[in-house]
Amino acid sequence: MKIVPARRIGYCMGVKRAMNLAFQALSRERGGVWSCGPLIHNLPALRLLESKGLALCDPGCPPGPGEAVIIRAHGLPPEAEARLRASGAKVIDATCPKVARIQRQVREKAREGFRVVIWGTRGHPEVEGLLGYAGGMGCSVAGPEEIASLPAGWGKVFFAAQTTQDRSAWEAAASSAEARWPGRVEFLYSICGATEDRQESVRELCREVSALVVVGGRDSANTRRLHELGIASGIPSVAVEGPEDIPPGFTDGLASVGVASGASTPIWQLRMVYQALESRSRDSESSLSSFLGRLLRALALSYIWRAAGAAAMGWAAAGASGYAPPGLFFALFFYFALAIHLFNGFMDSGTSRFDDPDRAGFFRKYGAPLAAAMAGGFLLSLQAARSLGGWVLLLLLIQAALAILYVLPYPLDFFKARGLSGVRDIPGGRTLSSAAGKTILLSFPPLLVEPPLVPRDPEGMGRALCAAAFLLVHFSVRNFLMELKEARGDRSFGSGSLALLLGRRRSARLLSAVLAAWAAAVPAACLAGILRPEALLFLLSGPLYNAFALRRFLRDPGLAGYQFDLWLDGQFFLAGILSVAWHASGLPAA
Repeated sequence: MKIVPARRIGYCMGVKRAMNLAFQALSRERGGVWSCGPLIHNLPALRLLESKGLALCDPGCPPGPGEAVIIRAHGLPPEAEARLRASGAKVIDATCPKVARIQRQVREKAREGFRVVIWGTRGHPEVEGLLGYAGGMGCSVAGPEEIASLPAGWGKVFFAAQTTQDRSAWEAAASSAEARWPGRVEFLYSICGATEDRQESVRELCREVSALVVVGGRDSANTRRLHELGIASGIPSVAVEGPEDIPPGFTDGLASVGVASGASTPIWQLRMVYQALESRSRDSESSLSSFLGRLLRALALSYIWRAAGAAAMGWAAAGASGYAPPGLFFALFFYFALAIHLFNGFMDSGTSRFDDPDRAGFFRKYGAPLAAAMAGGFLLSLQAARSLGGWVLLLLLIQAALAILYVLPYPLDFFKARGLSGVRDIPGGRTLSSAAGKTILLSFPPLLVEPPLVPRDPEGMGRALCAAAFLLVHFSVRNFLMELKEARGDRSFGSGSLALLLGRRRSARLLSAVLAAWAAAVPAACLAGILRPEALLFLLSGPLYNAFALRRFLRDPGLAGYQFDLWLDGQFFLAGILSVAWHASGLPAA
C-alpha cells in the first residue's frame, strides 16, 4: 500500500508562532504560565504543553502578578484582554497576526458606523473575538440562509470571514450579502492563505489516492473542513487524532491512502499516524522485500545500524591516517557506540514518542532485550578496552561517565536562569557533544596502545589530529541533518537544537557553507601530505553524500522514521567500503 502525504502539512504560521511563544514562556518564566482558553485546537499538542506546565485560565479569572498568561492563537475580545492586562500578570499575545489584522479592521469599520457581519462558526473563539472588536455593531452568520434573515434596512455593512472558512463557499456567501444589501457592502476576503492551500492540496490528493486520513484536533474547524472535502470527493475518508482512531480494516485492500492534516496539527502527530499506516502495510505483506524492510527497521531502531556505521567510519579514518587497526578496535568501537546509543534511547523515551514514535514504540515493545543489549555492549567494550591496555580502558570509563553526565539535569543557577536543565539544552550541545564523543572514541585508542599504532612523532600526530578533525566534521554534519529533521517535526520542546534556533533556511545555508569548506579541505590535506591519498575517498562519503542528503531532506516531507536514519548513516558504511576497496585494489598508500 502506497502512503501519500498531502502537499501542505504541519503548523500554519499563526499556530507555530503561538506554540513557540508557549514553549519559550514555559522555559523562561519563573512563575506559573497560563493560557487564556485552549491555545490552539489540537488536544495532543495541548497535552504536551500541559505536561510542560501550562495551565488553563478563564478570561474572567485571570492570574495575578508574577504569573504569565498567553492569549490564545484565536485572539480574545478586547474586554477580556483588558481584564488580563489589568490583573498585573505578564501578558504574552499569541494571537495569529492575520487574525489580529482582521480585528483591527473590524474595530475601525465599527467606529465608522458599519454593521459588521462575520461569516463563521457561531461560538468559535475567533468569531467571538472579532465580534468583541465590533462592539454592538456585529453579528455572526453560518451561511447564506442566515444572511437572508438579517435586516435589509441596514446602511453600510462590512462583511468578513473566519480565517478557516472554505474558500469555495465564499462566493455564495458574498453574493447573498450583496443581494441583501446591494451596493452597501464592503467585503474583506479574510480566509487565510494557509487554509486555502491546505484545502487545495487535499483536493489534489483525493484525485490520486484510494482513501484519505485527515489528522488533527476534533475541535479544529479547518481540520473538519478537510475531512468534509475528502467525503465530498467520493473516496473513503476518516478524521483521526492518533493511530488508535484509524478504524480496523480501513486500509484493507487499498492500493494507496492519502494523509492530510489541519493547520493546527504538528508534524509529530501526523508522523504517528503515517508510521502506523506504514506498519499496517508492512504487516499485511509477506514478500521478501517486506521481510527485508522489517529487518532494516529493526537494525535502525535498535541502533545496531548506527553503531556499525560508527565502527566502519573508524576503520576508514584509520586508513586515511596510515594504519590498519586490528579487529579488536572494531569491536571496541561497535559495542561501546551501541551501548551509548541505547542508553540515550532509553533516556530520550519521553520526547521520542513525539519526534520518533516508531522508535518509542519499538523500545516499549522490546525494552528488556534492548536493555540486555545495552549492558552486554558496555561489558564487551570494557573487555576489549582492557585487552588493549589500561589507558584505553580509562578513556572508555571517562567517556561513559561523560555520557551519563550529559543526560542528567544540573541543579545549577547558570542553567536554571536560562531555562536549561543541562548541557544538552544548550543550542548546539547535542550536535557537538555526540560528535566529539565518537571522534575521541575513534581517534585516541590507537595512540594509547603499546606500541602505538600511530607514531607519536609530529608527522604521526599531525595525521591523527587531521583525521580527528574530519571525523568531528563528519559526525557533526550528520547530527545537524538529524536535528533538521527533528526541527521540521515541530520539536519545539528540544531547546538544545541548533537547527531549531536557526530555522530551516539559515540552517541549510550554514550547512551548505560547511560542506563547501569541507570539500576544499580534504584535497588540501592530501596535497600537503598530512593525510594519505585514501582520504580523498571522504569526498564521496562526506561532503558530496551530505550535500545530496541535504537536497533530499529539503524535498522530503519528513514523515518516515527509520528510513531517513538508514539513509543518513549509510555514508559511514560507504566510507568503510571505499577504504577496503582502496586497499584491495593495490592503489598507493602514500
